[in-house]
Amino acid sequence: MKNKIITTLLVFTMLLAAAGCSKKEEAVSADAPKEVIRIGMMSSSDVIPYVLINENNLADKYNFELDLQVFTSAKDRDAAFQAGELDGVLTDYVGICMYQNAGFDVKITGITDGDYILVAGKNSGITDISQIAGKSIAISENTLIEYTLDSILKANGMEAADVVKEVVPRIPDRLELLRNDQIDLGLLPEPFATLALADGAIQLGTANENGLYPAVSAFSQTALDSKNEAIRNLYKAYNEAVDYMNETDLSEYEKTVIEAVGYPEEMIGKVEIKPFRTSQLPPKEDVEAAVAWASEKGLCDASLTYEQVTYDVYSEAK
Repeated sequence: MKNKIITTLLVFTMLLAAAGCSKKEEAVSADAPKEVIRIGMMSSSDVIPYVLINENNLADKYNFELDLQVFTSAKDRDAAFQAGELDGVLTDYVGICMYQNAGFDVKITGITDGDYILVAGKNSGITDISQIAGKSIAISENTLIEYTLDSILKANGMEAADVVKEVVPRIPDRLELLRNDQIDLGLLPEPFATLALADGAIQLGTANENGLYPAVSAFSQTALDSKNEAIRNLYKAYNEAVDYMNETDLSEYEKTVIEAVGYPEEMIGKVEIKPFRTSQLPPKEDVEAAVAWASEKGLCDASLTYEQVTYDVYSEAK
């Protein structure tokens, strides 16, 4: 009987020790450094869910750290990306084609919901998109803006040659030309589109209205290999942030929108945000259409495939 009691006590002691080790291991795991995800972006409506990830503590919930780096120039953003200072970027189909053409293996991992608004100057006399033939429009050449313009024209039965493209690299300069009646049309992202409309410009159509969502999020293959789980968790947090946006009155997070997009403070109470989509891979036909356009411009090889430029972070990790 005595031996049975001793044996029972030994077993109980071993179980307690094992439980203690287990708790210690859990504590070490909880205190382990979080993977840092560095994303480069420019101020636009695309960035709102990413800012909310940090503001709503979703990065902590999904066990990663999100380092958002805002650039005023796409050139500077891309230089930092290629130098390995960023893991990912908010970019677009054309940018992906150009990365690949330069031998930089970058994969589309998600969609974003920025829009591009075609507007006519308030004194241009243009009130409908059917009136824009022969009119001048400020664009950046061989970029998302030119691709979006060509797509909008095509959707409305026109060709790229039907308008006069004036190359103006900086978006603020395009807005000023429009304001000063030195250009007829502008294709602008936020916050510039809203600023133009507030000055009296006429909205003629948008990329999204024509079924075009050319902006995407993307990561280097190097980052996808080394930070795979954290990047997958990023998109879980992104989708939770989108759900929050779609289910919450804008007044609750309007200050975040004003700061993230770059609206002036006088726009408080005047900003409108359309429902955002949760992230997923973009449609194959949309990517292929962009590759075809970019290859005609000499920006990438026409043989570039959907599988080469996308990476599925939504299915279970293999």
